[in-house]
Amino acid sequence: MSKDLNSTASIAIGAQSIAASLGHGLQKQAVLHDISLDIAAARWTSIVGPNGAGKSTLLRALAGVLPHSGQVTLLGQPMQDLPHRERARQLAWLGQNETSADDLTVWDVAMLGRLPHQAWLAPPSAADHAAVEQALRATRAWDWRQRALGQLSGGERQRVLLARALAVQAQVLLMDEPLANLDPPHQADWLDVVRALVAEGKTVVSVLHEITMALQADTMVVMAAGRVTHQGACADLATHRALEDVFDGRLAVHPLQGQWIALPKVNTPAKKAPMQIETPPVDYERVVPTAERRGLIMINTGHGKGKSTAAFGLALRAHGRGKAVKVYQFMKVPTARFGEHRLFEQLGIPIEGLGDGFSWKSRDLDHSAQLALDGWAKAEATIRAGEHFMVVLDEIMYPLRYGWIPLEAILTCLRERPPHVHVVLTGRNAPNELVELADTVTEMTLIKHHFKAGVPAQRGIED
Repeated sequence: MSKDLNSTASIAIGAQSIAASLGHGLQKQAVLHDISLDIAAARWTSIVGPNGAGKSTLLRALAGVLPHSGQVTLLGQPMQDLPHRERARQLAWLGQNETSADDLTVWDVAMLGRLPHQAWLAPPSAADHAAVEQALRATRAWDWRQRALGQLSGGERQRVLLARALAVQAQVLLMDEPLANLDPPHQADWLDVVRALVAEGKTVVSVLHEITMALQADTMVVMAAGRVTHQGACADLATHRALEDVFDGRLAVHPLQGQWIALPKVNTPAKKAPMQIETPPVDYERVVPTAERRGLIMINTGHGKGKSTAAFGLALRAHGRGKAVKVYQFMKVPTARFGEHRLFEQLGIPIEGLGDGFSWKSRDLDHSAQLALDGWAKAEATIRAGEHFMVVLDEIMYPLRYGWIPLEAILTCLRERPPHVHVVLTGRNAPNELVELADTVTEMTLIKHHFKAGVPAQRGIED
């Protein structure tokens, strides 16, 4: 997991080696697996991921309402060492699909948030009344404070439950799906409340399915299969890539009016033409190539599997014809020993790793960027030298996306290369400028993937 946090910021919640299971007996199933992370104080952190990733379970573990192994600290103190009343004052909780007695009034429900501040059986104080009024006004529920909870719509009930959490006036607020049943205007109100809390120096952690809203946070935690795969600033490209990857490329993050938004990618299947029996052509126009043979620029892009594999197939075909081939891999480390390395070494095809893996595994993104730039210098020299029939730039779109390699440098090299040199480039999200320059562009489309069925990576298939 990669992190991109301000190391000087104080920590509101710390988690070390958290593991948790749900169910009992034979139905017991591990849901969280050895999670360690720090939540910065006075910041808003959003937790996102696909269904079943373990987001709500993690939030419940951090709140201390779910048994787990490992340790959670709250404002620097072990959670289990804090008296229950003190914990309830410091940490407010809004769970998913929470309910309350339908015969209680809105005012009474919000006042429940003040219980940690009240002595046993003591009436609410003036401070309690002020806190509840402030919370109800913040959620725009003040006007119906005397109505019974059972008379409210789902969205109105959610605003009352949010008011109950705000009334605690805790330093840390954990919210699981707080936007459930809220229409867009009231989602905007919620966003204003969160930003006001953070401005006061309070910490907010929220699980959200509304990815565009989650991108408004300071920091994002991305989860998959019970693990944290990335933690970083919402504005960072590394976070956007991790977000797109965890949803299998089914969404894309775009800038809009100074904000980041997430839009779904919809693949519209082509309409099938009705089957027809064709008459063999008698007269047809034969296309006769008239241009000279020359080096080609070929791109394999898209979110489907097989971009690198197809490029390796071209390299093998060229090698089989006695042509000189060189393969550069911009994500693999120099010591990588995957299947292609073992085969190419046996055949005498030079292959070189230039990177250090995915950005969320990087310990130093500046170092990763320099590796990419140094690797491009090697690849550019090989292309310009003209000693190879084919040069493969595997996963070069990855450093391009992060701006580690200037796009114009690659375009210039491809335009100025010796005319007989073929160049194959692979990776998702090929820039339009490269697509326009290329001779052949193939986009791989993801239809199904065995990972979705729980089949792990296998030697000889993935590596």
